[in-house]
Amino acid sequence: IYNGIWGFFRTSPDGKSSIFFLFFRRRSKPFEILNAAILNSVIVSLLILFQSLIEARPHTNNRTPASSLTAPNMILPRPLVALLAVGAALLPSVRANKPTVPTLCTPANQGTCECGSGTVKSYVWWIPGDHQRCIHTYNLDGGSALPVLLTVSGYGQGMISGTVLTKAAHYGYAAIGVGSTTKDGAGGFGLEFPNDGVTNAGNPAPCAPSDSRDHAYIADLLTFIAGHGNLDPAKVYVEGFSQNSMFAAYVGVCFADRIAGIWQGGSGLAKTGHTPVVPGKQAQCRLSDALDDLQNCCREDFCTDCTWWPVYPRTCEHEIVDCIASYTNDGIACGSDWYMYEAMVAENNDARLLSFSPTVNDGKHRNPEHQYDWMVGCLGIVDSCDAPCETSFLACANSGTYDGCFRDMTAGQLGGCDAAAPCAPTLAMLGTSEEPVATLSRGRFGTTAGLPAPSPGEAAPRPNCASSFGTFKETGYRQCAADAGPPAPAPIEECGVTREPTTGAPVGPPTGKPTGTPTRTPRPTTSVPTCGASCAAEWPNCVDFHNGRDKDGC
Repeated sequence: IYNGIWGFFRTSPDGKSSIFFLFFRRRSKPFEILNAAILNSVIVSLLILFQSLIEARPHTNNRTPASSLTAPNMILPRPLVALLAVGAALLPSVRANKPTVPTLCTPANQGTCECGSGTVKSYVWWIPGDHQRCIHTYNLDGGSALPVLLTVSGYGQGMISGTVLTKAAHYGYAAIGVGSTTKDGAGGFGLEFPNDGVTNAGNPAPCAPSDSRDHAYIADLLTFIAGHGNLDPAKVYVEGFSQNSMFAAYVGVCFADRIAGIWQGGSGLAKTGHTPVVPGKQAQCRLSDALDDLQNCCREDFCTDCTWWPVYPRTCEHEIVDCIASYTNDGIACGSDWYMYEAMVAENNDARLLSFSPTVNDGKHRNPEHQYDWMVGCLGIVDSCDAPCETSFLACANSGTYDGCFRDMTAGQLGGCDAAAPCAPTLAMLGTSEEPVATLSRGRFGTTAGLPAPSPGEAAPRPNCASSFGTFKETGYRQCAADAGPPAPAPIEECGVTREPTTGAPVGPPTGKPTGTPTRTPRPTTSVPTCGASCAAEWPNCVDFHNGRDKDGC
């Protein structure tokens, strides 16, 4: 068996011919089928060779010639037994090299993980269910109390290189790549979203360890960070793009007690019965249904239990920052960014919506130019540049470019900017690269406060998306079942409901002394206002329309 592909062979009774078969799932990848075919060809060839060698031996008086044996009595089990014996002998050493805590990657324990080289150090371990996971780290020993930026790469193992490393070195934070060794999700995405993709008012944030196999992976990783003497567990951020950023949102919400902020590039919050519909049909179909038949699941198996995807941001007393960035001509994300902003604000989180027009590039489905400067600047991974530095930078940009002025700032050639202590670009500084429509729910960008913010209760301006977004009925979306639409409004589960804690049993990191996870300041519970006069006046009309029989629906 190889990646769910079964192979077996049969040799004819006369031993002169063999044939092998492959049985594979409909969603098996061509390269997986090819690898399985090659693997089975090699095995068949070896077994035929073994059989030939055995048949070539002289016969004794008490042994039946192999050529006279029928298929059920052939001597093929001999090499099979030998192979099984070798495998059994090797099994203890293989098990011994399957650590259950993050352990420095070596040839003996790397399994299917790629070990980092040079300045990138990789750690491997196995989570429950015998799933191997790895992380790839940079700059863990670059100072003390370092912020940490997790980069999600669920289509691969999360190996980091290039700009990820240079920006971490410049700003002085630790970079950790997060990925998977499996590829069994939507589009080959290997990190598992919770609860088969079902999130609704009764379970807005499926954050129990049993909801996702990778809950254990993230919990182990955060415990590793908390126990590392050089890292600051109060300043852990997570970023991703597209489906990777949806998983970043899951991590940020479900581990809000240990995540300070999220960068969501090219995504937001998918809503059932609403456009934009994401490529994997999440929020419209259960994951299992989409994997069985992506093209037809929305018509034939529309998810009536779904409301959002990946999770609704009910973080309760744990407040997080969410920077949400998309281009207005991104048909996958524009609109979903606004949904997430509104949900984050409704849950009293600090949401920062950045809506980019394609002015310096063709936009579409991509992160903004200078994406890591935007991440560091928006999230406040390091302190924002102060007013004198900002003034010098803007003066430079009046006659130069963002890239040129950033190089001058890094070289210490801009007055008021300290090259020895790099600061995060402010919103105005980043705006000289490309200027988004920025909606800051609390008037904060990075560590800069006092910026314009919406009035309490005021909605964010809707992005000027190239494609309209809203309910299926409003947008004329017809690729789902005829009666598909948003679920009936329902009260969202209260924060007081007891759920399994995100913190599992302590996991010992390989280095450093454990430090306590910081306690965030609880925020007051949001009060629910009384319905206004216009709403109260509409209520009896709704009840009358339903002949008084569906007050719950009203």
